[in-house]
Amino acid sequence: MGILGGFSGTVGTVVGSTNKKGDDIIRVKTKRTRTSNTEGQVNQRTKFGLVTGFMQELNFLLKIGFRDAAADEMTPFNYACQYALKNAITGEAPDFKLDYSKVLISQGFLSRETTAGAELVDGKVNFHWENNSGTGKSTPEDKGVLLVYNVDQSEVSYSMGAVTRGMKSGVLPVPYSEVGDMLLFFMFFQSAADATIVSTSQFMGSETIS
Repeated sequence: MGILGGFSGTVGTVVGSTNKKGDDIIRVKTKRTRTSNTEGQVNQRTKFGLVTGFMQELNFLLKIGFRDAAADEMTPFNYACQYALKNAITGEAPDFKLDYSKVLISQGFLSRETTAGAELVDGKVNFHWENNSGTGKSTPEDKGVLLVYNVDQSEVSYSMGAVTRGMKSGVLPVPYSEVGDMLLFFMFFQSAADATIVSTSQFMGSETIS
């Protein structure tokens, strides 16, 4: 029977009981594993991972696109991620998704062009827009920043300053891609007079590699 004799119940960390054969059984009480992973915390980490995974390859552009908007409050990367977390997450747990049309890679007050577009043609992406110089602080010399992002391969193709607002078009090669990959198209303008002044980025659509 041991030093405790036969007993039933709990004494400290020891639990006593009797089985069907009448044998006395003594065992150590099992400790419960505590965790701080509440459902809300897990969901927030999932969203955060979704956003940061997307933004990571674009950090070099975010430093330009959010330099003025982020100011001294946070890094451009953190500012972009915070905006996406608030505005671009869709779906219900655990199937959260990123709405690419609501993602920003720049934010500013320089004029955008409302009819701008982009199309995938013969392995290249053709960007086009109207010259709306004179709207706000826009000028024909404003630099166009063009981006093609393969979200499945985390590959990018971009142009910074090779085209201007007055040129009304630009072409980018497709980054490394495989059949079924999704390509995203973005653009914004950067002032020729002051590099910190940019337009809010525009999502120009997407194409799937076939």
